[in-house]
Amino acid sequence: MKIIFLNAWDGKMKENLTEFLREQLSDTDIFCLQETYRDSVSLWQSTFVNHRNITADKCIVSDEDFAQSIYIRGDMKVLSSQTLFDREKGCGLGIYLEMEYKGKILHICNFHGVAFPGDKLDTPNRLKQSERLIDFMREKNGPKIIGGDFNLLPNTRSVKMFEEFGYRNLIEDFDIKMTRNHLVWDRFQGKRQYYADYVFVSQDVQVENFSVIDNEVSDHLPLILEITDIHPILQALVR
Repeated sequence: MKIIFLNAWDGKMKENLTEFLREQLSDTDIFCLQETYRDSVSLWQSTFVNHRNITADKCIVSDEDFAQSIYIRGDMKVLSSQTLFDREKGCGLGIYLEMEYKGKILHICNFHGVAFPGDKLDTPNRLKQSERLIDFMREKNGPKIIGGDFNLLPNTRSVKMFEEFGYRNLIEDFDIKMTRNHLVWDRFQGKRQYYADYVFVSQDVQVENFSVIDNEVSDHLPLILEITDIHPILQALVR
């Protein structure tokens, strides 16, 4: 199974993004996208012609404006889906999927964390956000994958909480150097932030490969996860 996580920046880099997505269509099973606002709807409709679509939106205040989508290859079996934290101020937004993969149950969450303050450091809301997400997934029996734009730096407690609960942090495990590019650095002068995006997997997910492509399809870089199998017998490794 191949899954791509990407903050699509509302399709602002439409030509580059369209080319990238169409290149990936042939062997990608699930696209987990953040920032899929109304201005880019036609891009998604023309690109994901044969995919099922699950969307979620949230706008409580101007600083908490989210729109995201999951596009799933037509032959993939989705057992259930749920929107997370769509009514909660101070939390981001998630789309949860319960999938069947190789006859087993797999849990996937496409997540977008609160963007402010822009320093991407711990705040009470960000700590609560991580705790709530971990607690939600902890109730699910079986292997788990959580990914997206968390708007966090790697050394934050909000990130370390996932590791402490038994998840592999693939950004760290695969020595990824950055998940952002000059499209964001050019807009905000000053100290560069190299990270915002993560993929966390439970120990019972057999990862074949994980990579982050340095391109200009967005002001975030695509995170590409490939797994070969899942082993529900080990589910207790994530508490």
